[in-house]
Amino acid sequence: MKKIININLSGRVIPIEDSAYERLQGYIESLRRYFAHEDGRDEIINDIESRIAEIMDEKIRKGASSVTDEDVDGIIASM
Repeated sequence: MKKIININLSGRVIPIEDSAYERLQGYIESLRRYFAHEDGRDEIINDIESRIAEIMDEKIRKGASSVTDEDVDGIIASM
């Protein structure tokens, strides 16, 4: 059984597997590096984080107990 943690992503509390959270953090850090020299980088990253939070919240509302590694991989692939 995987450890579940609650995170606050763009003002939404999301239950997520610990390993999925690590994957998500790695992705967000890669975005920060990619947009490091862009004007408006903070707004771009905040918009992406907001969309990720919406997708995760939708999964939880549909009955999932938490966001899994597979969910995060799918979200990253779709972004």
